[in-house]
This record gives sequence, structure tokens and C-alpha cells, in this order.
Amino acid sequence: MGLLRAVGVMLGSIAALAPGAAGATTLELYGFGPRAIALGNASEAASDDFYAAYANPANLALARHIHFGFGLESVWNRFGIDRRGGEATWPTRLPKDNYLAQLGISTPLPGWLQDRAAIGVAIHVPLGGPTRLDSLDHRIPQLPMYDTLGDRLALVASLGVRPVDWLAVGASAQVLTGLDGRADIGLSVLDQRVTYKALQVDLGTVVTPLVGVTVLPADGVRLAIVWRAESSVRYELPLAVDIDQVGSLDFKVKGIGLWLPDSYAVAASWQAGRWIAAASAAWQRWSQMPPIAPDVSVRIDNSELLQPGSKAIDLISVRNVPVPMGTRDIVVPRAGVEFRPSDAWTLRGGAQYRPTPFPKADGEASYLDAAATTLALGFGRVAGDPLGMTRKPLQLDFAAGWTTLARRTVVKRDPSHPVGATSVYGDSWHLALALHHDF
Repeated sequence: MGLLRAVGVMLGSIAALAPGAAGATTLELYGFGPRAIALGNASEAASDDFYAAYANPANLALARHIHFGFGLESVWNRFGIDRRGGEATWPTRLPKDNYLAQLGISTPLPGWLQDRAAIGVAIHVPLGGPTRLDSLDHRIPQLPMYDTLGDRLALVASLGVRPVDWLAVGASAQVLTGLDGRADIGLSVLDQRVTYKALQVDLGTVVTPLVGVTVLPADGVRLAIVWRAESSVRYELPLAVDIDQVGSLDFKVKGIGLWLPDSYAVAASWQAGRWIAAASAAWQRWSQMPPIAPDVSVRIDNSELLQPGSKAIDLISVRNVPVPMGTRDIVVPRAGVEFRPSDAWTLRGGAQYRPTPFPKADGEASYLDAAATTLALGFGRVAGDPLGMTRKPLQLDFAAGWTTLARRTVVKRDPSHPVGATSVYGDSWHLALALHHDF
């Protein structure tokens, strides 16, 4: 019995390291592409070309050329968590740096749809691997908003239509993958060997919609509304073990990874001569966030120890109780400006403020976050075609963003909590470089 209980405890410990959830990625926090980043992510009305596939697909219909581009991004996280008291059993977890690549193309449709419809495809690829899902014990001090930041493979396909001159509508399908599987194993205690093993893994495709509407009430003016649906990566990994001379062991871990909330954004942009001003506000429904710790259950019965006809009982039956997140809805304001001093150069600047959706971590969980302010600068440079392949110039865009967290100190309500008091603070630097071209 002691051995079986030890096995149950061991499986529960392993489950704590199984895939789990994260709060956001670079696309949501900073924007898609250097121009959006430099404008403080106020790009729902100002976006164009394939970058609109994620910002606002309606704007695809406003472009007049085939557009192709690729770029690189890096995020250098320099956050800190100070602790007063607590136990070394629960070490602090800080977000890692991230490196990403982006690729996309958009094109107007030909024929009778010319100047009325366009399609776009964009892909966002973490260079460290397509998708990373981490899960930590909820008591470990951590920053879920940034911890697996950017580690998500995002594929977006979009269609934009302009039925009349003053209106454009569009929709995108974002493709995500869920993970399901099952392992069946037979063990012989007397022979001390595995008698049977089978593994099944299913990767299910989940399509998340994004819808945008852009109104053009006057020359140089755009008004936009964008809805981005809740998205998540789900997993379920059951393990069934038939132990000869003992009974059966059922172990299951399931949960939701890389969860992102419903988001509703209203935006506007205004162009006057060489100036463009953009602003937006996004309502993000973080109050719907499910528990991000994995749901783990372990059960061992004594079915192999009984006479025929006897009813098996559970020797061990354990299931964790997920900790509610207690998050709240927030509104994120953003603003940016763009100026073209010459036909070759474009200068950009922007800012956004993100209130924290996370409550004070003064209870059982230690999910930490704080209000974040982002300032960004960037430029665009139009250059001639160095390869002599086309008469149209190449465009180089660069952006640099700085995000800082307002220090937030939390004291646990329970003085005996193993973590103790925490204080979160720090900065994140975000760089993006892209080369794109109209055909």
C-alpha cells in the first residue's frame, strides 16, 4: 500500500510539469509587424497589406498591390520578483527571452473583384520551437502574462471585401492545434516487465475567428471595429496502466494552454498630408479566464486482488482542485503617430497602457502581474531595388519598444504561506525588423 501511494504521489508530481497555460503573446501585447509595434499597437484602423490579417482583415481590401514581406523579432525580458520570507521549495520563475520570425503575403483578387476584394496569409513562428506550453505549481511566483510570451505558432488566413467605396469588411481564420492522446500500459509485478504498451496522440485543429469592419467617412479618415474571439490550446493526456496481481491505475492530466480572451476594439486613424494619427481602445474579457493549472486525477484500484464477482475499491483516488483566477476585464488604450519628412523616410512613435487583469496574489496562488506602460519608436526606409528585379522599391521597417511594469507588492493573507511576500517589477525590450515589397 505504501508503494502504491508513493506511485500516486509521483504521478501527481509529474503532472505538475505537464503542458499548461499562458496569458498572451507578442501579437496581442505589442502588435503584428514593426509598423504596428511603433504605433503602440494602435493599428486596427491604420494597418494595411498582409499585416492587416491579424490587426483588421477589412483593411486588406483597401490595398492595391500584391504585397510580400518577412521579418524578425526579439523580446528581452528583464523582470524581477523580490521575496521576503518563504521557502526554497517554491523557487521564483521569470520569463525567458524570445526570438520570432514572421512571413506574409496579400493580394487583390483579379477580374470583376479587382479593387473590391483581397486575400492575405500570415504566419508567426517562434524560432525556439513551434509551441511551448509550461505548467507550474500555482504557488510558485510567476508572471503568466509573459512567461511563454510568443511561443505560439500562429497561422492566419484572411479575406477582405469592399462592397462600396466607404465600407470594407473582413474576416480571418486563425488556426490553432489542440493535443489529445492516450497511453495504455500493462505491467507484471512478478516478472518486473512491461507486458503491453500502446500510445495514441491526436492533434486537433481549432479555428478561431477574427472579424473587422472599416468605415471611410471622409478622405484620409478610417473608423474601425474589430472582434477577436477567445482562443486556446487544449490538451488531454490520460494514462491507463493494468498492473498484474494488483489492479488498474488511471492517471489523467488535462487543461487549457495559451489562453487569450475575447477582445473588442474600436479604432480610428486620420491622415493629413504627411501625418497619420491613430488611436484605439480594446476591451479584453479576462474575467472569463479559466484556471490555468492542469486538472490532474490519479486512481488505483484493487481489481486484480479480488475473487471473481467481488467489487473493486479504490486504493488511491486523488484529484486536484483548480485554483480560480479571479481576473477582471480591462480596457487597453493605445495611440500612435506617423510622419513622412521625405518620400524615403517615415518616422513613427506610439504608446499603450495595459491595466493588470490579475488580482493581488495574496491568497493561495502566486500569479503575479502589474500595470504595464509601453513606449515605442520606429522608422521606415524606402530603398531602390538592389537586385534589379523590379521597378518598385523595397521597404525596410524597424521598431523598438520598451515596456515597464509598475512595482506591485503583495503580502499573503496567510502568514504561513510557503511563498511569503512578493514584489514584481521590471522591464521588457522588444525589437522588430521587416523587409517587404509591393509587386
